[in-house]
Amino acid sequence: VQLAQWITSPQNTLSARVLANRVGMHLFGEGIVRSAENFGVTGDKPSHPELLDHLATKLIDSDWSLKTLVRYIVDSRTYRMTSV
Repeated sequence: VQLAQWITSPQNTLSARVLANRVGMHLFGEGIVRSAENFGVTGDKPSHPELLDHLATKLIDSDWSLKTLVRYIVDSRTYRMTSV
């Protein structure tokens, strides 16, 4: 129980950042952090760290609802834009 509480704690945003990155990977085909398996010091840096933090905060604020996060992303103008 303590481990689960620590993982989902608002003070520990790493779990939320990893999950938000994975959601982005599935929706956009590429994550904000390219090395999704390695968020450590040897992994890649996020291409847009503020966006990753924003999505992680949205996830935490929605009580970790993936449905809410996915809806938030797919309702965005960025998601609706076509790639050229």
